[in-house]
Amino acid sequence: MSAPVLPLDGVRVLDFTQITLGPLATQMLGDFGADVIKIERPGSGDYTRTTLPRPDGVSYIFLATNRNKRALTVDLRQPAGLDVVLRLVRGADVLIHNFRPGTMERLGLGYDELRERNPRLVYAVGSGYGLTGPYKAKGGQDALAQALGGALLRRTEPDAPPEPFSTAVCDCAAGMLLVQGILLALLARARTGTGQLISASLLDAMLFMEQQEATAWLNARQVVNWIALSGSLLHSE
Repeated sequence: MSAPVLPLDGVRVLDFTQITLGPLATQMLGDFGADVIKIERPGSGDYTRTTLPRPDGVSYIFLATNRNKRALTVDLRQPAGLDVVLRLVRGADVLIHNFRPGTMERLGLGYDELRERNPRLVYAVGSGYGLTGPYKAKGGQDALAQALGGALLRRTEPDAPPEPFSTAVCDCAAGMLLVQGILLALLARARTGTGQLISASLLDAMLFMEQQEATAWLNARQVVNWIALSGSLLHSE
């Protein structure tokens, strides 16, 4: 019996991401058949390769978000390394990174430069706070996005201290929002023949997950605290 054809078979992804948001997104694309080429810096590679390593050097934090990928070490600061990437761009369908705004542009790998070489390229960016606005150049971190979104203050008791979620909820949600944007851009490309720039941020993800709370507050100044509400409902029963 032949292997099933996966939805993204034939789609090539150049993956410049690291840590969590980006690798989760590219792993999802790889799970559904995309050929993901992970571009890593010489020496240490993705930061999570050395996060909580076992005595044998294996980090399961890295393994958890990097299956179904091929890896390539490239020094983007060297002309030869940049040339390798530019040749790969010609045959790529998607490029994704989560560097701070301006980093890829300084390397000559910004969206405006690369769409001239490959008009069909879907260029995806994950960030802390988006590509515009006063925080665009700041590095993102999951707990900070939770704090800016107000989630840390919604505790059962009004005077309880702020407390972040124990898992990287913003990274995970932003990664899935980025996947959704990539898939929609590929669908649009099938109709128009051209790629586009898309982005998702940690703060985007936090606010996306708070749409009920935001709607209640913006329209009625009503504070929604699901922990407190669940407790009162259980108590009433």
